[in-house]
Amino acid sequence: MRNHLSLTARLSLMFSLTMLAIWGLVSLVLIQALDQHFARQDEADLRGKMVLVKNLLATQLDNGQPDWTRLESRLHSALAGYGDHRLQITTPQGRLLAGSQLFRPPATDANAGPVIESWEENGIHYRSISAPFALPPRTSVSEMPDTVMIRVVFDTRYHQHFINDIKNGLLWLTGGIALISILLGWMASRAGLKPLRSLARLSTQVTANKLDHRLPVSGAPIELHGPIHAFNNMLDRLEESFQRLTTFSSDIAHELRTPVNGLLLQTQVALSQTRSDHDYREALYANLEAAERLNRMINEMLFLAKSEQGQLAIQCQSLDLAEEVDELIEFFEPLASERQVRLQRLGHARLWGDRAMLQRAISNLLTNAIRYTPAHQEVSIRVNGDDSAVTVEVANPGSPIPPEEWPRLFDRFYRADHARQQVTEGSGLGLAIAKAIVTSHGGTLSVHSDEQETCFTARFPLSGTE
Repeated sequence: MRNHLSLTARLSLMFSLTMLAIWGLVSLVLIQALDQHFARQDEADLRGKMVLVKNLLATQLDNGQPDWTRLESRLHSALAGYGDHRLQITTPQGRLLAGSQLFRPPATDANAGPVIESWEENGIHYRSISAPFALPPRTSVSEMPDTVMIRVVFDTRYHQHFINDIKNGLLWLTGGIALISILLGWMASRAGLKPLRSLARLSTQVTANKLDHRLPVSGAPIELHGPIHAFNNMLDRLEESFQRLTTFSSDIAHELRTPVNGLLLQTQVALSQTRSDHDYREALYANLEAAERLNRMINEMLFLAKSEQGQLAIQCQSLDLAEEVDELIEFFEPLASERQVRLQRLGHARLWGDRAMLQRAISNLLTNAIRYTPAHQEVSIRVNGDDSAVTVEVANPGSPIPPEEWPRLFDRFYRADHARQQVTEGSGLGLAIAKAIVTSHGGTLSVHSDEQETCFTARFPLSGTE
């Protein structure tokens, strides 16, 4: 049930419990202070009465054996104006000489000094002072002791009634404070959570078509600044992801439209009239080429989807990158010769990785470099290795790529054609696939472009490749 309480109710309850705890502590301290105050007051009063009784007893004793009955009457008369005080005069053995026998014997002896006692009897709380009193020599006879015990007892019912009234008042006041604290806690919680409710209303305005909306930080409590910044950052990421998804959808529609339109056009032309077997064969070859391009694009998109889901099956082995690059250079030599571009490999290193995937990544980088290299220029593949990492650099001269476009070069279907040669070969997925392969091996793929060359660098940390 507690989990279903609203935040306002929880804060109100916590505020009320805190107030009650503080008030309970104050009430306890107040009652303790009253008890201690009355205890000190009663002790001072009892000590004063003890002095009074001793003085009266000393002045009222006659020579010889004292008349305890007459002395008791005089002592009670002297104490008659001092409230609920009682008097006992006993021998050290406890025999009553004067006063009341309603109270228990004192816990003291003839040699002890004044003793303050406190006890409860028949529901009534008493305090007393007991002290020995030496009789004058002239009053001592064989039947009488040299010392008697004087005890003054005080009935504290008046104090207890006052304290009980205070306790009852505090109890009723505690109930009132509980109700008031709940109300004040609810009002304070509602007022304090008003900015949060405003943010909740504003967040409902954020939709897939209005991802540019942001929650304002100004005016919000400082405790909400962190959640607001986190929410706004999440919206930034969502907006970027939606924008990339929209661009990707547009790009893929554009890329698929060309081969599909080619298929339709070739088929429509072939069926427009009766043709020879040779013409039909040429039309089928053209359709096959378009279908292969579609199949290659679909396979590449599936490869990227698997890489993003971490489902690529990597079979690692120790590779000599110099041998692998030389094999790729031999494979791409006809294409490079056709474009009058030279290929060169520099350096060597060993790498722990998937041979087929790494060849595919370097092939994509090499294809991209050959495509954008001017005639009679050279593409260099530089392989380097040290104790920390292995790097493969594919560099080619040509038109520089603006720095603001470097991060987007690895996006699907993105081409910086306006900054480079107008080339339309390829599906626009080569660099994205190369980056996915390098990333799956724990490495990074970056680009740097200036007036001298454009260089793609694949870096594989040894800790992630071995």
